[in-house]
Amino acid sequence: MTKQKIIVDGTAISINKDGYISLTDIAKRSVADAEPIVALRSWLKNSNTLLFLETWEKRKNDHFKLNRMVQFRMNAADNRNYATPKKYIEETGAIGIVSKSGRYGGTFAHSDIALNFCYWLSPEFQVYLMEEFQRLKAEEQLKLGDPFNIKRHLTSGNYSLMVSALLSQTDERLLTHPQPYKSRLPLASESDMLNKIVFGSTAKDWRQRNTDKPVGRNQRDYATVLDLTILNNLEFLDSMLLQWDCSREERENILKEAYDFQYPILKRSKTIRKIQELADRVK
Repeated sequence: MTKQKIIVDGTAISINKDGYISLTDIAKRSVADAEPIVALRSWLKNSNTLLFLETWEKRKNDHFKLNRMVQFRMNAADNRNYATPKKYIEETGAIGIVSKSGRYGGTFAHSDIALNFCYWLSPEFQVYLMEEFQRLKAEEQLKLGDPFNIKRHLTSGNYSLMVSALLSQTDERLLTHPQPYKSRLPLASESDMLNKIVFGSTAKDWRQRNTDKPVGRNQRDYATVLDLTILNNLEFLDSMLLQWDCSREERENILKEAYDFQYPILKRSKTIRKIQELADRVK
């Protein structure tokens, strides 16, 4: 049974008890006379989608059947075969998507994957979903009294946008390269660049200077709401620059200019000050 619903640009989208977002509800927005499964099948045949799902599962799921995923991708490329969520789950052991039949059934996915599906359908609608989901999670964390998670949700949505943009450009061979080279994927480099612009240091540099902090925390957890808001904006801008094939030097210069432009304006924002007060209140 679904736990709750959010309204995104006039569309009701269910969220199940595990916090997974309904892809079925999202798909209903994109199709007129066709069933939602039509959009889901097309999405699962897209090579970038499958690369994203494979990378996500490898990072989150120790029991993911990589060899079966290779076969699934080959079958998906054949127009004579249907690629359905249930088939994907059954064949690969994926955990990022769940699909059930019945009254309370449907296809649900982790927020990272739901945002990827939204981006495939409509980048504009993805932004709306991200904002509403972030608002919901921030409210939940306020009730629980955890300022660290409140701050994490300020930047989680646009991070997924940046991941999607990077995956669409990255050679598949790079993503499957063994460690330690894999630890220096473009995503890590991109995050380092953004951290230096907003915080003045990379995550590694901050950790070396703050060995007294809990292992599970990072500089974003201790940042101000103002800095995290700007970081969120820059992640979105960076995702667009990546899609426009801007070089790293061009992206860095544009992002620095965007930071300098936004900071004095957002520093005067009453809304940001109120959110900061809420976060400080539950410390």
